[in-house]
Amino acid sequence: MEKEPEPGGEKRPIVEIKNVNKFYGGNHVVKNLNLTIYEKEFLSILGPSGCGKTTLLRLIAGFEHHTSGEILIEGERLDNKEPFERNINTVFQNYALFPHMSVYDNIAYGLKMKKVPKTQIKVRVKQALIMVRLEGFEKRYPAQLSGGQKQRVAIARAIINNPKVLILDEPLSALDMKLRKQMQIELKSLQKKLGITFVYVTHDQEEALAMSDRIAVMNNGVLDQCAKPEEIYAHPETKFIADFIGETNLFEAVVETEEKGVAYLYCEAGDLLGKSENFDPNEIIYVSVRPEKILWSEKPVEGFSLGGIVKESIYLGNIVKTIITLTNGQVVKVNRPVDSPSPQVGSILYIYWELKDAVMIYTTAQDVFKQLESVDLSSFAQNSNQNAGKESANV
Repeated sequence: MEKEPEPGGEKRPIVEIKNVNKFYGGNHVVKNLNLTIYEKEFLSILGPSGCGKTTLLRLIAGFEHHTSGEILIEGERLDNKEPFERNINTVFQNYALFPHMSVYDNIAYGLKMKKVPKTQIKVRVKQALIMVRLEGFEKRYPAQLSGGQKQRVAIARAIINNPKVLILDEPLSALDMKLRKQMQIELKSLQKKLGITFVYVTHDQEEALAMSDRIAVMNNGVLDQCAKPEEIYAHPETKFIADFIGETNLFEAVVETEEKGVAYLYCEAGDLLGKSENFDPNEIIYVSVRPEKILWSEKPVEGFSLGGIVKESIYLGNIVKTIITLTNGQVVKVNRPVDSPSPQVGSILYIYWELKDAVMIYTTAQDVFKQLESVDLSSFAQNSNQNAGKESANV
């Protein structure tokens, strides 16, 4: 599901993707996808390998053609436009710099192809170098640059043409962790300075959360949810998102009853509570609770009977991660600041949470049960008995 930016913000659509499908033979890679990308926003397309995010990027850029649906930029359909005809530039994962060209010539290449006068090229290249903080690097060659510097050259080459949209295909994946963190901040700052719409493709959840105005999460060719990072993290709409974005504890539970805003649930490990969301009795749902929201007690808490044994305590610098194994064998993770009390390894305790911290997620398993309940089993049984009678008569 896609959510628009908050009222008062920029809401002019730049890219509109409408009911887009992409097949490779019999392989359905992008499935009836709808997404609007707005002017000046930093949108990340996030998902695991094989989810269709890179294919979607290639469809927007024009390197692939969609099987059905529409892709528009500023209201104009792009179906018959080649990549060089679209006001979209791409920064590739390997940067795709020309090794035999200097930094200056790499950045100026697109302008030279457009026959821009040399005096204008010189001014624009200088401006681009200042923006990416590479003044004085004009005469160097790619082999003389670090990974971060190569990435900046690739960005400078892309932005020098003043595109409406800049697509970045996992541009930080080849960098070490420290440089990657630094470049995340620089990229976000550069995007704000330029006022260009960034479409950033990544499989790194932390990167998407840190940089994006909105995140579009893809799963098996489907857009599961598109919203602000804090909304994605705090209110995931599917089990996949809850499990994929950060860490969570998932409980598969059955609804017993709902009263006064409280859902009374039970699972294999015991009783638990959640927020009432008009579920049906005996409905199967998932309850997602982040590790930092799990509370613990030495005695059962009203409404909860999830008991377990503390198996491990792991020091991670700013937090301590406690591993608890419940009576049914399910592992629960609890995160606490290092200066807060932590339970002893080997102790028996009970976990619980505040109702507001539990995310209730609908599960398709309920659809299966409803389909089974709708089947008229009496006619099936009658036909089976008749067939059995015929077989007995033939013996």
